[in-house]
Parts: sequence; C-alpha cells; structure tokens
Amino acid sequence: MKNRILPVILMAISATSAMAQNEDDAIRYSNIVPLGTAKFISVGGAMGAIGGDMSAISINPAGVAVYRNDQLSFSPMWNTEKAKTKYCESNSNANTSSFKFSNVGFVSVFHGDEDFGIASLSIGMVYNRLANFEGGYVAKGYNDKSSMLDKEVDDFNADVWYKNLFYQSNLFFFDSTNNIWINDYESADLYGSNQRKSVNTSGSLGEYSFSIGLNLNDKYYIGGSLNIVSVNYKQTSKYIEIPVIEDFAVSNFAVTDEYTTSGTGLNMKLGFIGWLTDNVRVGAAFHTPTILNLSDDYGSCVESDVWFTDNTTQHYNNKSSGGIDWNMYLPAKFMGSVAFVVPQRGLIDVDCEIVNYSATSLNDDDGIDDTFEDVNNHISDIYRTTMNLRVGGELTFGPMVARGGFGFYGSPYKSEYENSSANRKVYSLGVGYRSKHFSFDVGYSLAKQKSTKYLYSLTSSAASLKKQNSALVMTLGFRL
Repeated sequence: MKNRILPVILMAISATSAMAQNEDDAIRYSNIVPLGTAKFISVGGAMGAIGGDMSAISINPAGVAVYRNDQLSFSPMWNTEKAKTKYCESNSNANTSSFKFSNVGFVSVFHGDEDFGIASLSIGMVYNRLANFEGGYVAKGYNDKSSMLDKEVDDFNADVWYKNLFYQSNLFFFDSTNNIWINDYESADLYGSNQRKSVNTSGSLGEYSFSIGLNLNDKYYIGGSLNIVSVNYKQTSKYIEIPVIEDFAVSNFAVTDEYTTSGTGLNMKLGFIGWLTDNVRVGAAFHTPTILNLSDDYGSCVESDVWFTDNTTQHYNNKSSGGIDWNMYLPAKFMGSVAFVVPQRGLIDVDCEIVNYSATSLNDDDGIDDTFEDVNNHISDIYRTTMNLRVGGELTFGPMVARGGFGFYGSPYKSEYENSSANRKVYSLGVGYRSKHFSFDVGYSLAKQKSTKYLYSLTSSAASLKKQNSALVMTLGFRL
C-alpha cells in the first residue's frame, strides 16, 4: 500500500474532455445500410436499374423519371437491435427497439410531347432515413492482464493533459524512485479487476431529396437530385472497474463519456436508367462527396473511491466538458446496375456500389488545417476502397407481389487491421398489394455483423461483438 496524497499540483490546469472526432466518425455516416420504403428494403435496396420507388431515388435519381403518375407514400418503421458480446470469457446481451418513419415522399409527373422525344418530366420531394443509430452494447468480465489506468497514466506522463481527470480523481501517484507517475497495478505488479462497459447510442441520419428526371421515349431515363443530409447522433458510454486485489488503494472507479453530434450536409446525385430490351435494363449513378457541417458537445466524468493509510476513504467526482464546430467530407459513390425483367411476371436487379472510405476527411470549422491532421492520416492508413453488392427481385401474382433480397457491405478496414472481416450481410423479404389507386407493402430486413470492440485502448481489452439489426416497414402508397 502506497500512501496517497491529495492531488493539488495540477488542479489549476483546465481539464478538457478528449474530442470525440476520430476515425469512427469517418464511417458512421458513410458505411451504412439505407432504409426506406417497404418495397426498397424487401429487395435489399437493389433497385438501381428499376426505379419507380421513393427510396430508389436515393441510390439512383433517374428512378424518379420512371413514374407514370403522381404518387404519395409514407412508411412507418419498427426497428430493433440485438447485441451479444463476449469479453474475458463472459457473455452479455443488450436489446433496443424504436419506432420511426423511414420514408415520406411525393412525386409529381408532367406529361410531355412525345413528338420531341420527351414522354414526361417528374419532380420528387422525398425524405429517406439512411441510418438509424438507436442501439448499443454491454461488455463485462474479469481481466487479469491490464487496466484502463495503464493507458491513462502513460498519456499523463507524456503530458497529454486533457485526461487529467484521472489524476484529479487520485488514480495516479508519483514514484520518486523512477521519477514518473504510476498507477497501483504497476506498483503491485499484479492485475485483477471486474470490468464493465456499456455504450448507448441514439439518433439518425436522414436525407431530404429534391429530384428531377426526364423520361425519353419510355426507354431512357435521366435524373439528378440535390440532397440535404440531416445528422443527429448521441453516444453515452460508462466504464466501471473494480479491483479485486487485496489491500488495494483504489476501491473502484468509473468513467462516463457523453457526446452529441448534430448538423446538416449537402450532396448531389446524377443517374441514368436505360431499357436495352423489354427484358434487360441497366443503370448507373454517381453521388458527389457529402459536405457535413457539424457541431459537437461532449463531456467526461471520472469518479473514484480511494482508501488511505489512515483508514479513511475519499470519494472523487471530477468533470469536464467542451464543444467544437467542425466539417467532414464523406467519399463519393459510384454505382452500376443491371436488371432482368419478365413483364407481368417478375424481375431481378443487381447493384454494385464502389466507395473509397480512405477519402473521408475532417476539418476544423475555423479553417485550421492541421487540427485533424493525425486523424486524417490515420483514416488514410486504415481504410480502403470497398464494394457493396445488392441483389433483389420480385414475383408477381396478379395484384400481389412477393419479394426477396440480399446485401453485402464490405468492411472499410484494410486487411492488416482489426475488423477487416467485419462485413455486413443483409437478408430481406416482403409482400405487396397493388390496385389502380392504392398500394400496400410490408418489408422486413435483418442485418448481421461481427466486429471487435475495445473497453479501452489496449488490445487486452478486446471484446467480440455480434449485432443484429432488424427493420419492419409498412408503406402506404396513393396514386393521384
């Protein structure tokens, strides 16, 4: 047992929380599985060469030109997430559910003069939910290899003062022999603690799309859209560590981090759909990089109970908070599609999407170019160009339609990095009913992903995470 003294030397130094902006932000808003109408998710989002759907416009804006009549639709969604973790041979589960609207849209069609080759002009105003962030996970277990304090005391010795909340909570003490600050585990040369981390997230990523498209002779369709992206994200994490070493000075400590991100962004999309024959259609689309203007508020709290040699226990509770305005540039997307159609019987569509995640960059809103230099270099080092593949189709039985689809979203991490095999697979199905003026569709999708999370920034704190996200969507459509 080392004698503890109250930390007073650094109390005058203003403690600020570590900024939330890092490489995780680079994929949170770009490595997504789009949501939308029931028809769209039923076929796994594979509609790039088909169009004629409110959410298909979000992947290929030429799809707005496929409409023959004015149409209004809205889509309520029930979303659930199940997370299973394994940490130090202990298993944990977490479940989350929420109710949202995944799509609301209106398309107006103006019939043209076929003598000039223009069959119609269509204008669409659509909201699509691109991602739902409601979820989280819990990981807990007994760790006899490391502690969160190991990394924190190393940072403290390296003058990374933004984490001095640990010092203020008396979780470090000075080793005069080696002239460095150490933690109690290092002093005892022994590890053993019960550790638990919970992460809760909420919010969404949405897109308001204003699109226009031309139908040329009912054979070629071109379209473009101006899209306003809305970002709303909140994350709260709490880490608790309870040492189980006899006569240990630190009885327990807890670290709570919370941050919110909100903002808007802008991008443009261009698309083409061509009917090569009555049975074969092709599509292509380009999405410009998205420019996001974001604002963060963040805060940290470190609490501890420390036992002193005079048999007293002192409770510490230290907090810090801050905020920052910043910009993010999400990568462009390129997509090609092909569809095989049997009129009045069914169809199958295949979409291939290319995204270079390493092209993502963060910038300070004040124009200080080097604020995120290290983060941007890290993004370039660890992320890669990937392919997302979507396959879906439908069978028609009179007014009834049965649908199914599959999506594969490649991991953005390079092969030499953790989570390089964290691909996401999406399975979907659905049914629909069509009449002259009304449609009703139900769609269900299930996304699965395996990845590795860390309770703190040491490899010995790795936890395996399995997530299942399901969405049940109903769409009511009205032909006007």
